[in-house]
Order: sequence, then C-alpha cells, then structure tokens
Amino acid sequence: MNPKWRHFLLRRLTRLVVVLAGLVIATFALIHVVPGDPARAIAGAQADQNAVERAREELGLNDPAYVQFGDYLSGLVRLDFGDSFETDEPVTKVISRSIGPTAELAAFGMAIILFVGIPLGLLGGALSQEGNRKFELGFSGLTGIMAALPDYLTATVLALVFAVSLQWLPVAGAATLSAAILPAIAIAVRPMAMVSRLVRIRTLDVLEQDYIRSARSKRLSPRALYGRHVAPNALAAALSVAGIAFAALVGGAVIVEQVFARPGLGTELVQGLLVKNYPVVQGIILTLGAAIVIVNAIVDATLALVDPRTLEGEL
Repeated sequence: MNPKWRHFLLRRLTRLVVVLAGLVIATFALIHVVPGDPARAIAGAQADQNAVERAREELGLNDPAYVQFGDYLSGLVRLDFGDSFETDEPVTKVISRSIGPTAELAAFGMAIILFVGIPLGLLGGALSQEGNRKFELGFSGLTGIMAALPDYLTATVLALVFAVSLQWLPVAGAATLSAAILPAIAIAVRPMAMVSRLVRIRTLDVLEQDYIRSARSKRLSPRALYGRHVAPNALAAALSVAGIAFAALVGGAVIVEQVFARPGLGTELVQGLLVKNYPVVQGIILTLGAAIVIVNAIVDATLALVDPRTLEGEL
C-alpha cells in the first residue's frame, strides 16, 4: 500500500475511534448532568421515597461511576441500550422502528444537495465569470437568505404553502414517499445554499486558471471544458463539506420531524427528553452521533480518492 494512503487511513481510523469514544462518554454522562432524577422519572411523580430508592437500585445509580460506565459499555457491546422507561420495550426496538423515516429524509436531503446545490453553484460560477452582475447579485442574495433561514421556519412556510393552501403534498406522516418531499426540502435548504456558494467560489477559481484559458484557446467545447476540468474540482469542493452538510441534515431532521408529525428518530428524541426517558435519549443520540462520525470518515476517504492532493502532508 502507498505509504501516504497507509498513514492517511491510520490517522482517520484513530480519529474515528477517539471521536466515537468521546461520544460514548458524553452519552453516558448525559444521565448524570441532565436536570431531574432518572429514578424519580421511572418510579413516577407520585411515588414515595422508598419506591424511588428501589428504582435507583434497579438502575444501578447507587453503584460507583466506573461500575456504571462498565455496565454501560457492556450493554453497548451487545447492542443493548436498555429499556424505555415509558413502554419497557428495548431501546434498540424503538430505534429500529424509527430510523427508517429519518434515514429517508437524510437520503432525500442529500440528493437535493448533490443534484441541485452543485449544478446551481456551477451555473452561478459560470455566469458570474461572464460578468452577469444581476445574476451574481441575485445568486448571492438568494443563497444568503436560504443559508440564514432556520429549519423550523422553512418547514412551516413549506407546510402552509404546499400542504395546507395548495394541498399538493401531505402535511404530516410518513406513509408515502410524497410525505418526505416537504421535510426533505426543509432540511436541505440551508446546507444546499452553503454547498452552492462554495461550489460557485471554486468554479470561479478554476475558470481563472491558465490551463482553462489554454483549453478555451483550443476551442474546447463548453461540455468538455466543464465536464473534464471544472466539474471534478467543484465535486471535490462539495465533498469537502459533505460531512458538515450531513450533520446539518440530521440536526434539521430532529426539528423538522416535529413540524410534519413524522415518526422518526427526531420525534422519539424530543418525546424522550420531555418525559425524561433517558435510555431512549441516550440510544438515539449515540446512534445519530455515530452515523455522523462514520459518514464523515467515508467522506474523507472518498475525497482522497477523488482528489489525491488531499493526501499531501499525510507523511
């Protein structure tokens, strides 16, 4: 194996392990730092002190912290996140039931970013380079507004216009693929604007390079010019922030699922926080955090394949 690749993979794997370890510690600490007593939550608000103490004993909260952490790690190794305080069902069952709608949203949102954000950025760079001042101002203004809009506001506007007023799409639920369109757009607007602005800047930079001028002097067709030289550079620029975009999609899904009453991980997380259902909250946060970390690692490796220049300096 190429020494640069070996060093690159070793560093990324080490970083992945360290971040996942930090995530596990953070989720374990969550039950100790969140206001409220988990024993009181599981025993009930009207329970007497003896019932609360029995709940503390059952939860292992009277054990030293290192013993509790060891039990927590043991459960994670077996993919056992504990049982829900509300329904007594395993948290893994709650996650497996809810992960589908959230994954669907994330996939649709990423497709919007890739198939709308990147071409929009390429078009913005091409027209700006040609001196189209009106388009440049319009592009910068529109993407700036899109990047600043909170996800819940975008979701609310989309629901009012396309679901309530026009009645083109469902306003809630996850029964059909059409029900995912509005929430997917809502969570994709901000990262799409970010990606399109970055791609536009990268496109302008590439179009100013000497080899592009040489290609134009040789009367290379626009399709060949953009397909061979500009688009690959724009794709590399988009990949460099794909991990951040995915994290934004996941974070947005937690809020947007509430607006569209979508039964995903975000809805379960918010409900778990409201009723202090700590095992569910811990399990969902760990699942979402691990997904973000792993996707970022995959993006790093993909970027290294697409643009080997990222391997420079790894030795």
